Amino acid sequence: MAVLELTYRSHVLDFDQNLLVMFPDPSGLKLSESDKGTDFEFPVLYLLHGYSDDHTSWLRRSSVERYLTEDLKKPLVIVCPSVQNSFYSDMVYGWKYFKYLTEEVPELLKRWIKISTRREDTFVAGLSMGGYGAYKLAFTYPERFSIAASFSGALDLAESGRGNPDKDVKCSDVFGMKRSETDGTEFDLKVMLQKAVDSGKELPKFYLSCGTKDPLYRIDLGFRDLMEKKGIKVNYSETEGLAHEWKFWDQEIEKFLKVLPLKSLEEIRR
Repeated sequence: MAVLELTYRSHVLDFDQNLLVMFPDPSGLKLSESDKGTDFEFPVLYLLHGYSDDHTSWLRRSSVERYLTEDLKKPLVIVCPSVQNSFYSDMVYGWKYFKYLTEEVPELLKRWIKISTRREDTFVAGLSMGGYGAYKLAFTYPERFSIAASFSGALDLAESGRGNPDKDVKCSDVFGMKRSETDGTEFDLKVMLQKAVDSGKELPKFYLSCGTKDPLYRIDLGFRDLMEKKGIKVNYSETEGLAHEWKFWDQEIEKFLKVLPLKSLEEIRR
């Protein structure tokens, strides 16, 4: 397996950026033994970090590399971007991270790595702030993603901001207001959800999970119920006794990788 850290100048952000890419050498493909490479376009999972983390967090703090190489044994590229504490948004006072992630990153990856751009091969998932980001991407561009997953996601910005006064104030550069004041604005996932439903487009499949001791537990349950009221089926999972912690997120990424509709190499070559 190759772990690539790409450093380059982003034209959208106008400063150097990093992407971490986990590029597997699954059994049977044997890329390391071939001098010809492969023409296969890999399915891709955009795996998003949480608040105060960066593009290396999933690799450093979970066993995702082991799950990808030892357990999954199917071809998949995992891409981990870094967006600071932007909530995957075009910041009011800052940088356009949403534009960067949805326009620049996919275009660069298509040039550098043989990843598929087909909807059925493209997935997005994230923890906490990254759960918000994953659903934001899925609601805004449902035609791009077949599955979106939130692990302990901050799915109701305003409500979670009221429960965390420190982060509520710190997020003002992102939203141009306190996080607790974002109800009904362009940053509100409930607004994005309604727009996605009204668009008539086919929506991705949704996975949502949270630990029962997580401060966001009730918020995530409420968002699940809201989605289901709008006719969106949610694959929901919870774990008794776990909180907002890597122990939970590590087990969730292991479970999530197993439910992705990936083809084996034998199926691909038929």
